[in-house]
Formats: sequence, C-alpha cells, structure tokens
Amino acid sequence: MKTLFYPKLAWDGIRKNRRMVFPYMLTCICMVSMFYILLFLGSPATGELLPRGGTTAMTIMLLGSIVIAVFSVIFLYYTNSFLIRRRAGEFGLYNVLGMGKRNLAKIITFETLITSGISIVVGLLVGIVISKLAELGLSKMLGGQVSYNIRIEWPCVRITVMFYLVIFAVIWFTSIIRVGVSSAVSLLKSEKAGEKAPKANWLLGLGGAIILAIAYYKAVTIVSPLDAIMVFFVAVIMVIVATYLIMIAGSVLLCRILQKNKKYYYNPKHFVSVSSLVYRMKRNGAGLASIAIIATMVLVMISTASCMWFGSQDMIDERYPAEINFTVRFDKSDLMSEENIAYFRQIFEDYRAENKATTTTVIDLPYLEMSGTEEDDNTINFDKSDVDGLNVGALREVCFIPLSIYNEKTNQNITLDDGEALVFSTNGAKDYDTINLSLDGRTKSYKCLYAETEEMFADYYMGNIVPMISVIVNDFSDTMKFFEASEGDDWYNMFTWKYSFDLNDCSMTPAEYAKGLKESVSKALEENSDLSENCWYYYEEREFEALEYIALNGSVFFIGIVLSIVFILAAVLIIYYKQISEGYEDASRFEVMKKVGMSKKEIKRSINSQLLVVFFIPLIFAGLHLTFAFPMISKIMNLFGLFNTGFFVTTTVICFLAFAVFYTIVYKVTSNVYYNIVTDAK
Repeated sequence: MKTLFYPKLAWDGIRKNRRMVFPYMLTCICMVSMFYILLFLGSPATGELLPRGGTTAMTIMLLGSIVIAVFSVIFLYYTNSFLIRRRAGEFGLYNVLGMGKRNLAKIITFETLITSGISIVVGLLVGIVISKLAELGLSKMLGGQVSYNIRIEWPCVRITVMFYLVIFAVIWFTSIIRVGVSSAVSLLKSEKAGEKAPKANWLLGLGGAIILAIAYYKAVTIVSPLDAIMVFFVAVIMVIVATYLIMIAGSVLLCRILQKNKKYYYNPKHFVSVSSLVYRMKRNGAGLASIAIIATMVLVMISTASCMWFGSQDMIDERYPAEINFTVRFDKSDLMSEENIAYFRQIFEDYRAENKATTTTVIDLPYLEMSGTEEDDNTINFDKSDVDGLNVGALREVCFIPLSIYNEKTNQNITLDDGEALVFSTNGAKDYDTINLSLDGRTKSYKCLYAETEEMFADYYMGNIVPMISVIVNDFSDTMKFFEASEGDDWYNMFTWKYSFDLNDCSMTPAEYAKGLKESVSKALEENSDLSENCWYYYEEREFEALEYIALNGSVFFIGIVLSIVFILAAVLIIYYKQISEGYEDASRFEVMKKVGMSKKEIKRSINSQLLVVFFIPLIFAGLHLTFAFPMISKIMNLFGLFNTGFFVTTTVICFLAFAVFYTIVYKVTSNVYYNIVTDAK
C-alpha cells in the first residue's frame, strides 16, 4: 500500500492540475512524434522511394530533426519551469504538513515518470502511424515511388526514446534541485510573489529602437543576394534583441502613459486591467516578445517554403530555358571561332536529321564569362590574387557578348565606335557611365551606352545568383585576347558557347535524345584532336535536372509546414500559460472588484480591454518585422532561382492574413480561459 502512495499523489497532482499539465503533455507528444517522423523520412529506406535517391530530401529531413531537437530542449524546459512555479505552493504545503524534501523528490520523480512515459509512448505511436502518411505525401510531392508497406524504423525509435529520456531526465533533475533548495515558506509564497512596480527604462527602449532601426535599414538597403545571405543572420539576432528590449521597456512605458491619462485610467473598464499590468510588465513584455519572435519565424518559414514549392516551375524554367541545354567551353579564344561553332552546330543537325526529329533553338550564344570584384572607381578587378581576401558582396559576374549576336537576336542594327559598349546591369549591379576592366595591372575601358531594348541575355548564365553585368562589344575578339594575355593560368579562360533547344517531334524522350547526342558529340570530337584536347562540354536535360529542384523545394515546403506547426504550438502554449498565469494572479483583484459592485459584464469588458492592449502587439511587431525583412528575404530567394517578386509578395500576404485569423481564434479561446479563471475565483 505504501508503495502506491507516491504514485497516487503524483497522479492526483497531474489530474488536479490538468488545465496546465495536459497542454504540456500534448506538446511533448507532438515534439516526440515530429522528431520520429523526420528521422523516419530521413532514413535510407525512404530515400530509395524518392527521385535520384532522395539525397537532398533526406539531408533536409535530418536537418529538420536537429531543429526539432534543439527546440525541444529549450521549449520543454521553459514550459516545465512554468509548471514547477505553479506547483510550488502545493509542494510548500506538503512540506509544511511534514513531508521532507526526499518525499517531495519522490512525488516529482513519479510525476516525471508518468508524464514522460505517456509522452514518449503516445508520441511514438502517433509518429509511427503518421510517418507512413508523411512518407506517402512526400513521395507524391516529389514524384517518387509509392509503397504501401507499413514499416517501423527501429533505429529511429531508439534514437527518439533515448533523446527524450535525456531531456526528461534533465527536467527532472532541475525540478528536484529547484524544490530542494527552496524553503517551505518560499515555496508557499512563490506563486503569489509579484514584481515591484518597474520603472520605464528609456535607455533600454531607446537602445532597442536604435538596434531595430539599424536592422531594418540593413534589410531594406541590401542589394546583392550574396550580401543578403551573409547579413541575414546578423539582422535576425539584432531584431530578436531589439524586440525584447522594446517590448520590456515599451510595455512599461505604455502602462505609465495609460495611468497618466486619468479619463482612460479611472474607468471601470480599464482601471483593474492597467493596474494589474503595471506590476508584471517586465515578464509580460518578455512573453510578448517571445510570441512576436515565434510568429515572425512562422511567417518567414511558411511564406518562403510555400513560395519555393508553388514557384518551382518558374525556378526550373529560369534555370533551364530549354529542354536540352549544351554548354561548350574552350581553353583558347581562337578556338571559339565561327568555324568551330559551326562544326558543333553541324553535329547537332546531323543527329537531328538521323533521328528524324524537329527542334526549336532557344539559345545560340557565344560569350566570355568572367568573375571579378567591383571597386569604387567603376572598375571591375579580375585579378586572381584577390580571391583569398574576397569581398563576397562586391563579386560581379561579367559576360561579354559580340555586338553582331546582339543585333541578330534583337533585330536591331546598332553600331558602336571603338571604346564603346552596351552595358546592362541586373540583379543589384550598379549602372555605369564608364566601365574599367582591370587585370594584371592592365586596364581596358569602355564608355557605356544603353539601348532601348531590354537586355535579353541575363538569364543565360549563372542563374543570376550574383549581380550580373552584360557588356555588348564590337571588338569581341580583342576583349577575349585581353583576358587571354593574363599571366595567370586557365582559371581565367571562360570562352563559352551555349546552345539550347526544345525537342518538338521525336520518337525519343528528351533524356534519351540528349544522351544519344552526347555520344555523337564525343565521337565527332575524337576525330578532331585540336578541339578534343582544348575544349570540354556538358549538357543539362531539364526534366532530369528539375527532379533536384522538386526534391529541394518539396522537402523545404514539408519541413516548413512541420516546423511551423511546432512553433505555432509553442506560441499557443506560451499564450495559454500566460493567460492562466495572469488569470490566477488577477483573480483576487477581480474578486475584490465584484464585492464592491463590478458586474460580470463589466469584468468581461475590463478583461477585453486588458487583452486587446497587449495581445495584438506581437502580431503587429511580426507584421513589421516581415515587411522590413521582405527585401532581404526576396534577395535570398534569388539564390534559389526564384525571381518572381510579385508571386512572393502575394504568398507572403496570404500567409500573414491566414496567421492573423488563426491568432485571433487563439485570442478568443485563451481569453475565455482567462475569464473563466477570474470569474470562478472564490
């Protein structure tokens, strides 16, 4: 009988505090199931069902499981700390009634065993059931094989059990220490211990505003996608710090301003709520800041992941303008002659005729592609020696194109004098009046002219990852000689001919056609020793290469949904615990107000006033953060090949509106919980 005493006390404690404990256990169950599902999807058996071995998808799933793991440690520890604080009075009462700290430790131990056991077992069961559905959904999204065989990944089960046992062990140990070092009196008073009325710290608030302004400025003035990816994480840290500073200091200031407004403050609708808020705004501000940060994370994740998935076809079309894309690179400028290019064209034509196919040429372009760094005096420096100390933000991709090709493609008859060039700057590169090319101490300069026709070659190379500069020159041969004369090695030699075409009518698939054409090119080059020794080529078949984009974008979208669910659950739990905590703190105040004549209707109006003052502040901050971060995030999306800004704007707005609706529903539900606690007080 004695052996069941402590388990019974532990179970009664859980049952009586179910309003707080059950949401915590639900969160644990979700964390465990999500962790197992992601490990399951990252297993080799799942990868075999996905296109191209599922390598990309498996990697992203495993990275997602790491994110869940880190978040589980932080968030479960945070929520358990709240529960211990709420249960401190109960433990203090046990202590006063004669239980020693050893006895309290036994109660905590059995409570931890019950909650962790239920969480892990139920979480794994849910994870095992849902994992197959998740695998089918992922396979369907990525165009993989469909297998209805039910399986359990036992290594994933072991990892999940061991990991969460460690987390619960740490939580148990810290709970024992926290209760063990506290006296009975401090435990009894901990729940009712309030904060001193804080002072409005203008310095903290001003510092937060300055930090936030700097972060916003960096976000909206970013030009290069490479700069954006480097600045992004710094800006995120600045926004997080600034949000906490502004929320903590600003919330106190807000209450002080409301108190000084006598018409507002001395109103039954506002008096209790404002006076209650004043004494807990430090903690309240930190909670609101946490909700704002989590909301921003969710909005960024779900909007970018949705945009990548639903914009996959745009990304594929941008990167692969035709069904079959051949690229030939020559080691010497003399080899990229009209005769040799015509030689390759003839190979393609002979193969087409042999297979009785019809094709449509999309790109037929010789160009010189070079990487350099932009300097202040309109100079692009191509010196290889500068690579070690490279300023990534100054990196520029420069493509030189013959004027004759440009005129042919645009149906124009533009003429250029010596030292003149048509220059088109795209994707963050500045406009030039003159442009200076610097290499090995030598300089070649062009006066820049601009044609009315929109530049049409920017999408033909590098996917526009870095700022691009297209230079249309009349002396293309001389320009190639300028770079070929470098004292460096073949690192500079980027003499390129790109030929891309669509396959219109053929008995073969594009993949079969491209493979056969590659063999024909290889065979023809064996008969031309000069070309075979001094050029190399590769081809990309759009349908095959698109599988990698689908795998990446689909996996990111899937992970975005999973992590968004986890973070939304965290935000809801923070809001829920915040309402419960403040409800118990305010219950006695509203009980006094009821005794002096405040009706339930007036109490509800006062509660709505209090909640509306602070509840939607996180949503407003999340909207501001997302708005100012948009230019930077859109540049980062360029790195993945998505340049449709209008589509990204639409997706982001829809995600924000959907989240706002959900947030409002959470507000209504949790405000009812708060109201019930306050009005049920005895």
